[in-house]
Amino acid sequence: MFMNPEDYARMKEKYPKFNEPWTADELEELKAMACDKVALDAMAESLQRTNNAIRMKLKALGLWEERPRALPWTEEDDELLIERYEAGDALDVLATGLGRSERAIVSRLVKLRLSLFKP
Repeated sequence: MFMNPEDYARMKEKYPKFNEPWTADELEELKAMACDKVALDAMAESLQRTNNAIRMKLKALGLWEERPRALPWTEEDDELLIERYEAGDALDVLATGLGRSERAIVSRLVKLRLSLFKP
């Protein structure tokens, strides 16, 4: 065992299925959750396993989808974002129009606003 007994006991308390073999029912539940695009944290909580155990099993089953890398922002993207934001477009409209998440839009707006209003 790679863990000391105290750490192992803590992991078993937090994740009751820690280091246990997967049952057929658990695998079916995991596959169903993956098809439903359930968040990794929710899968881990439901199956009482660590996020890493879920990720590794999904990879082994060929069901793990890597998150796409963030698209770099171009000057044209920034100009369009500023123009449409100042015109009053909603965040979801901006996100769709620029092919990004609302979170990415907010992050970029914050960054642009800070750089635009520097003394």
